[in-house]
Formats: sequence, C-alpha cells, structure tokens
Amino acid sequence: METKTFRGMKCRRMGDSGLWVSEVGLGTWKWGDPSYDGSRVGDHDGFNILDRALELGIFHWDTASSYNMGSGNSERLLGRYFACRGSRARGQVVLATKVSNPARDEHEVEREFFPNESGSSRKYIMQAVDGCLKRLQTDRVDILYIHQPALMDDGSWATPLDETWAAMDDLVSAGKVLYLAVSNRTTSQIDEEIAALGSVASNPSRRIIAVQNWYNLAERVKVATEGKDRAEGDEQTFLNHVAQLNIGLVPFFPLASGLLTGRYHKGNFDASGRIVQDGGTWKDMFLTERNLNLVEELDRIAGKKKCSMAQLAIAWLLSHDVIPSVIAGVTKMEQLEDNAGAPLVEITKEELKEIDRISK
Repeated sequence: METKTFRGMKCRRMGDSGLWVSEVGLGTWKWGDPSYDGSRVGDHDGFNILDRALELGIFHWDTASSYNMGSGNSERLLGRYFACRGSRARGQVVLATKVSNPARDEHEVEREFFPNESGSSRKYIMQAVDGCLKRLQTDRVDILYIHQPALMDDGSWATPLDETWAAMDDLVSAGKVLYLAVSNRTTSQIDEEIAALGSVASNPSRRIIAVQNWYNLAERVKVATEGKDRAEGDEQTFLNHVAQLNIGLVPFFPLASGLLTGRYHKGNFDASGRIVQDGGTWKDMFLTERNLNLVEELDRIAGKKKCSMAQLAIAWLLSHDVIPSVIAGVTKMEQLEDNAGAPLVEITKEELKEIDRISK
C-alpha cells in the first residue's frame, strides 16, 4: 500500500482515486453552537483545534448538514473558520460532508419539514448541497456522502437510483462536488448504487470512492449493517467486498463514543464522558459487561505498548488496508494530540491475533 508522510502524519489515497487523506481525520459531530444545539465545541475552542490539526498534518475533516439536532451548525462553524483563515486553509483541507437528513436555518429550534426537504431526490440533493456550500462558506465540497439510504418500508429505494446518481453526477460537472461517497450502506446497496451511477455518469471517472460505516473494536459487526436498524452483518465479507471494489472504508464511531479511550472502567466511569452524560440508549449500548471486559484487556495491551487505548483502537483500524483514514471526533485539544500519535503505533501479527480474539 502506497503512503506518504506530511508533517509527521501518514497519508493514504481514498479508494482508487488520486485524493490523499491523512490517516487520522477529524470528526466534528459535536461541533456547533453549544448555547442551543447540544454541541460541545464552539468557535473559540474549535478554531484552536482546527489550527492545531493542520499543524499536525490532520487535514481530512468530516461533517454533515444535520449534525447536532439538524441544526447545520457543525458546517457553519467550519464555514466561519474558512472565512477567517482564508482560501489557503480551505485549499489545504479535504472537506467531507453529508446530505439526506434535513437541516434547519440558523437559530431555528423546531419546525415542520416539508416532504421534499430530506431524502435523495434530485430536488432535495440540489438544494441541500447549495445549503451546505452556504453554511461552509466555500464553493465546493471535496467528498459528498449520501448520509442515509432513503428506503421505503419494504426496503426498496424511495427515489429511483438513476435520479439520485444523475443528480450527483451533475454536481460534479458543476464543480460543486469533487468526489462521491455513501454512508450507512450494505454491500448489496453499494453494488446497486455503483451500477446506477455507471448507467448515468457523464464519463467513466465518476465513481464512488468511499463508504462511511460504523466500525470499531467494540462493535465490529456493525460495519456490515443497514442504516438506522443496525441489523448485524458479516464483518469480513463486507471488508473483502469493499476492498475488491477499491472503495475506501472510513469508520465512524471509531472510539465507540469514548468507550475505547479508557474513560470507562468497571466501577469507575468518567462522569464527564459523553456516554454517561447522554445516558439512556448510549449507556445501555456501550457500557455492557462484555465491553467493559474488553476495555480491561485493551488497557493491558496498550500499557505493554506504552500507548493510549485510543491510539491502539485507531491503529487497529488502520491495520486494515481498506481503511485510508479514521475520522475520530474530538472535543478537547488533548484528544486531538493523542489521536495524532496513533499511526506511530505498530501492532505485530501476534498482537493482532490477540486483539482479534478478545474483540470478537
């Protein structure tokens, strides 16, 4: 696998494209306006983290139009950063965002969304991308994901795939989008979308270069799941299929919402952590007996390797050739600094076997 190093950060190509991304990326799910949208990072801390990310060679940044209760504020924060730092900073960044879920106007807390304000119709995709560009204060998105598969109750596509992918192809032709991608997909859905794009693409260079799915050491089977239902699938079958298609797998929730940072141990939970703060479903999902036992085992391995548990979890993901970049979300500068060291962690074949045994 070909790599290059920039400012000490290793870089890989996204799928079979010519686009280089940093092995450690930056997720901005909880970024926006903490005064009203449920986010945890505002402009001041966010700008400092973004400046430092570029210094560390972390230039693959990921957001979505609907982050933080559909507020669009994660994109707005990045837009203010680009407006402040100028075109040079924007040119250095590989900027990814996602559409399909609805997004509200600024400082709008609640409203009823019209039927065409979500999904993957031509009408919605075109207006959604224009909204992204306005919020991001840029003229193009480097990687555009269709966030969720828009499906009918029987599992069929809500919009004909040729309509969806002809619209995506047109966005590339217009220069508003440079590369195309999908998220929360099964292998069969990816195959159908590749075929649809191939049937309508204006030239052969238009292809899907990435899929962003849920994947981490604590929840390995979810990489092969479908949308919000998260039904279990086969991990290795999915990885092999995506690799065969030359599509880059970009894991989201790579640290299992903080579980794999070492903040949660049996009888000793960090009360400031997201899992405890958010409670409810998150706590029930992540703080299980099985996961807490896994944390103890990973903590032991990380201790022997003299690295953090988060670095070990990210390095394990990067041990898969099909994964070009891991977009770990951060809310504090020290988390970014720690994540940046993950590519330096070398996991031996024996250690990979041990990790495989304890995490399956």
